[in-house]
Amino acid sequence: MTKRATVAGFTLLLCSCVTDSFRPPPVSPALVARARVDHATAQELSAGRSLFAGRCLNCHTLPRTTAYSREQWTDLVSRMAARANLTPAEQRSVLAYLRAAATH
Repeated sequence: MTKRATVAGFTLLLCSCVTDSFRPPPVSPALVARARVDHATAQELSAGRSLFAGRCLNCHTLPRTTAYSREQWTDLVSRMAARANLTPAEQRSVLAYLRAAATH
């Protein structure tokens, strides 16, 4: 019985350490509509989402797209683009995606 309790306690401890991994929101019609202000296409948003999920995760966990305002994302992407080895076109795609996904 104590063995089961120990295993159950250990399992509970491990499960409590695991956090939900953030998944960037998919490119939806609403996201595309919000990206019009930046003249971004659905294709650019999809590329930006993929780059955000892939390149940014190489250095740190992904922040929620709603964690920053459109203006803050502009500054953050500008500062981190070189570390992520983003070309100017890739940087524009990531920025368009994040600005469209930001809620404020």
